Amino acid sequence: MSDLQEAANQFIENLVTQNVAGLMSTFTPEAMQKAMSMGQGPQAQGPVTHKEAKLLPADGDNHPVDLVVGTDAQQGIIGTVWREIDGVWKVADIEVKQQP
Repeated sequence: MSDLQEAANQFIENLVTQNVAGLMSTFTPEAMQKAMSMGQGPQAQGPVTHKEAKLLPADGDNHPVDLVVGTDAQQGIIGTVWREIDGVWKVADIEVKQQP
């Protein structure tokens, strides 16, 4: 079993570096559709100075993680829900909680 914190940290790194292949491999098909429908949305202005994956209390098989990305002037929060599928952590749901 992989570590959820490590998986979420890698996801946020892929998000910041715009590693689309890395991001796509982490989504379940349903979450991929939702992410694609969200589009790119507003982007933070300036270099990223803060990024953090905050694990929240689990709800059964659902493990919520808030992905916080910020610059010196602003921050955004993406809410994700992770599930372990065949020993690999996958993003099963995603939403923007706070725009940068």
